[in-house]
Amino acid sequence: MIEADRVLSTPPTNTPVDTTRRRLLAVAAGASVASVASVGTLAAAAMPVVVPYDNACADPAFALIRAKREADVLHCWAIDALSAAEEWQGPSSDAARKADERCDAAGTNVNEIDWKLATTPPTTLAGVVAVLRLANLIEDAGCEWPLTDTIGPEGWHYQLRATMAAAIEAIIRQKAV
Repeated sequence: MIEADRVLSTPPTNTPVDTTRRRLLAVAAGASVASVASVGTLAAAAMPVVVPYDNACADPAFALIRAKREADVLHCWAIDALSAAEEWQGPSSDAARKADERCDAAGTNVNEIDWKLATTPPTTLAGVVAVLRLANLIEDAGCEWPLTDTIGPEGWHYQLRATMAAAIEAIIRQKAV
């Protein structure tokens, strides 16, 4: 029997661990790329709750979650393009400078959507659950939200909690009527 001289399916054990922000964003975006296709798929991926299609479409949370995931993917692509431009043409090249501007614009877009997620009340309990689970998924991947070091009413997490509490109260009031 012929003995194999290498194993093609086993990754090398001496590869360095990439702990950069780019890697963390890629992990988070990669996990959500398959979910970007439709609201129904996104709802199923975000929570183990069956969401009636009409409610999912009416709830702004699902559109914002989809926008967030798409923006994260675009930001990752911009980061990769910046890295490639710096590697191939140098960090001070015109290509790297333009790629850096596109990367900054993509990051700004992500931050704007993050704040919309934190301040737009979902209109269904399924929307509340989806937003909160997305927040945990992103943090579990090691990624950050904007201004996470701000404590109190100006911070992203504070805004998210306040918005979700207000949304739940509004849903309860609506069901009581």
